[in-house]
Amino acid sequence: MLVFPCILPAESLQIEVPPGLKEVYLLSPGTSAVLEHLQGQFNDSLDQLSTKYQIDLLKEQEDKAAALAREKEQAYANKFESLKQQYLSSISLSIISSEAEIFPASSALGEVSFFYTIKNNSDRIISDITYRPKIGGITLPTTSALILDLIHPVTLKSGLGPNETLSNKGHEPEHFSFFIGELSREELKKISLEMKKDFTVDIVDMHFSQKKGYKGQTNVVGFKDAFSDQLQLMQISIERARADAQSKKASYNKALQGFSNDKDAEAARYSETLNDLKKTAIRSRMRVDEKNRCTFENIPAGTYIVYAPNAQGKTVFEHVTISGSRNKLTLNEMIKDPFVP
Repeated sequence: MLVFPCILPAESLQIEVPPGLKEVYLLSPGTSAVLEHLQGQFNDSLDQLSTKYQIDLLKEQEDKAAALAREKEQAYANKFESLKQQYLSSISLSIISSEAEIFPASSALGEVSFFYTIKNNSDRIISDITYRPKIGGITLPTTSALILDLIHPVTLKSGLGPNETLSNKGHEPEHFSFFIGELSREELKKISLEMKKDFTVDIVDMHFSQKKGYKGQTNVVGFKDAFSDQLQLMQISIERARADAQSKKASYNKALQGFSNDKDAEAARYSETLNDLKKTAIRSRMRVDEKNRCTFENIPAGTYIVYAPNAQGKTVFEHVTISGSRNKLTLNEMIKDPFVP
């Protein structure tokens, strides 16, 4: 607060305030103490509501239940991935020979054919594998997922049993197409040079069957069904954890809604009390002129609170003392309006 002496009529107070304010009020000096008391009462009522609805406890329970569900989901994902990698790595696939046809000028597709030998080192019958082809370390952009059906070329029965080997050498080659336009000129050049000597495949998925048989006559399943006996208990545990988390969330949300409704009602009463206090606390009021000033005339000596609010919830809120002398104040600091909840 800055105080500048000047010649004014006795018992007058001239105040300069920040731009944008319309009115300045002089309030009773005890107003700030009443405001603090009312604020404390309001905070106590909110604490009582929080205790009544057990907001903190229910939120803690919800968070713990949700964390436990996530933990079980991650454990399941880790177990599933471990099983998958174990069986994918149990397949040995060797490329005997390969041929590729690439004609960028006449076709958007390249063609690859190859002969292979595959061995099943697992303890289950494998009906097919999904693979990703590479030439010279470059992954070929294929038209769709590539599936190699493990069908015996003589018996035509599907399924490769444990420790069995299968080869299409001497029979029809396996073949697929890939997009030439998705490869750079340098990649196409490398593929042309490496296609006969560096063609490999990455096995990314597989399916299983309970027995060998003709295609379409056997029950083919993926990893989740094939290992349901190992994963079932974990799945049940996840479902229970999810249900518990959902229940805890519903309890918290219900309590929070009740708390919010009661809090709004309490805030409305608090706001009404603040408005009543402001009305009874006003001792004088003046409009602010274009120079952001106003002058109070014939003010009784004593202590007042200068109160000058704006529309954004901020206000000048300063204690001043009028002693009968001529006074001039320049007030710049603004704080949160204590009459706005």
